[in-house]
Amino acid sequence: MKPETHFNTLIEAASDTRRIQSGKPRQLISLEKKTEPVTFILHEGVVAIYRSSDRLLIKYIKAPMITGMNELIDTNADIFIKAYRNVSYEILPTKEMLDVISTKGLWKEAAYCYMYAVRQLLVAHYSSVGLSTYELIRLNLIALMNEDEALSGHVNVSDYILEKTRLSRSRVIKILGDLRIGGYIEINRGILIKINKLPEKY
Repeated sequence: MKPETHFNTLIEAASDTRRIQSGKPRQLISLEKKTEPVTFILHEGVVAIYRSSDRLLIKYIKAPMITGMNELIDTNADIFIKAYRNVSYEILPTKEMLDVISTKGLWKEAAYCYMYAVRQLLVAHYSSVGLSTYELIRLNLIALMNEDEALSGHVNVSDYILEKTRLSRSRVIKILGDLRIGGYIEINRGILIKINKLPEKY
């Protein structure tokens, strides 16, 4: 469960309205070329985070969200962000973010946000390592169904799976077609409407 209250507390403490920017759908937001480590605050909307080296979709994130609160490693290295819809966001030096947490005694709130980030990383790991093509598709169908409705109700199901897995397009479309014909899933104009019951094996 996302600790939204803790995210909101940190955002309220660190945010400066003069820094808040707006982004349009499909706008790219790069954090790589900053002269110092930065923290990204998403105030409104949904963005997709991609790996720069191969444009692999890592995850979608929905406001309120904070990424980059790490002084040990540059978590923004080799990633870029793409606005999915209209968004409102803010970028500030990570050092400033951590100073706010320290001076205002917000380490409990930060700890919950870190724990959530670790959980998301573990979910991503278990959903990608050592799995067959069908298992990857099955897990990503479930993941898409669990996404916020603002995302799941608009993103093309095959594009979602392809961007997150780099599987063969023909293979993905074939398996999705078989699942639809078998009554396991319902798709309308490329949008995943419902999962009835997915078989364990294909």
